[in-house]
Amino acid sequence: MSERSTPQEPELRWEWVKYQLRLRGLTLADLARELGVSGTAVKNTKWTPYPRMERVIAERLGRQPEDIWPERWNADGSPVRLRPRRLEVVRRDD
Repeated sequence: MSERSTPQEPELRWEWVKYQLRLRGLTLADLARELGVSGTAVKNTKWTPYPRMERVIAERLGRQPEDIWPERWNADGSPVRLRPRRLEVVRRDD
């Protein structure tokens, strides 16, 4: 399987994500520390839509979140919302 072909089955996809991070010298724990969140917050991305974490993971992999989680993202790059009235805040440390 090439780096560009992302598995669509959730369990395999999550293993692929972790493997791709490891190839880049990163772990989920590293991302959690960097973002100031718990390890559980990052791991929740496996089963629950979490746009902030999905963006960070995709960025570290040089991908777009919709390439990794197409069922969670719209074609325009906006997250699919289970609660559409909820405001999403994108945090940037500039």
